[in-house]
Amino acid sequence: MEKSNKRVFILITALGILLSACSQVGQGLSSTDTAEPEPMLAPMTDTPIPPTPTNIETLTPSATVEPTSTSTQVPQISVDENTNCRSGPGVDYPNKGVLRVGEVADVIGRSTVPDYWYVTNAQLPEDGCWLWGEFGQVEGDTEVLPVYTPAPSPTPQVGFIVYVKSFVDCGYAKNVVFGVKNAGSERIWSGYVEVQDLGTGGTLYKARERHPFADSVEPACPPGHGNELWPGETRYIHVPISPGKSGISAVGIITLCTADHQGGTCLTEYSYFYLK
Repeated sequence: MEKSNKRVFILITALGILLSACSQVGQGLSSTDTAEPEPMLAPMTDTPIPPTPTNIETLTPSATVEPTSTSTQVPQISVDENTNCRSGPGVDYPNKGVLRVGEVADVIGRSTVPDYWYVTNAQLPEDGCWLWGEFGQVEGDTEVLPVYTPAPSPTPQVGFIVYVKSFVDCGYAKNVVFGVKNAGSERIWSGYVEVQDLGTGGTLYKARERHPFADSVEPACPPGHGNELWPGETRYIHVPISPGKSGISAVGIITLCTADHQGGTCLTEYSYFYLK
């Protein structure tokens, strides 16, 4: 009986100790180990992140060209006959070019001299030259053009080169063909033509030639004649020699003048040859 009481006492004591220990464990957890509440994270969503904007090339409209008034059209000139273009408005000025039939030149100035125009084109000097309007047709408004004052006219000079070009048979006579180039600054209109036998001094041909110039070396027989020889031009004079006059030395005496009927300034040149 006594052993039984002792066991009960031991069990009660052990149970009391055990209960006391459980009570202390529960109190420690509630006062010291409570973790700080973790911050609430925003819930993840599937909202897409907007893309980083890229530089989109925007085409800027080109500037609109404001309409301008139509520029004044440059007057132009064409000719019915090939016409010399000179350094001044007159035949005393040196020739700088030729405006030919079918070509067109820009008219860039007027002259104080009537019927002359200051012109230029691809075939004429770039800085321009003076064109006589006698054979020209001008299209466009010339009133707006500047008036150019030409340089003083040069002192007229007469000069030409003569040489034997060939011999041509024409009918009963042999023709000596002299080539003549106007090397001066004046137009040549008329002259005298003479051929002398150097051996005897006799005259083989002598004539007063009002219009001595033919256009070609071998024109129709007898040769046609032109009216004038302009500076820089070359034309030909045909001189008939009597039959049987061959194998002799001769000289052509060519006198040319700046006015009709052997008027104006005249100059004489010589050309020596052997008559075949």
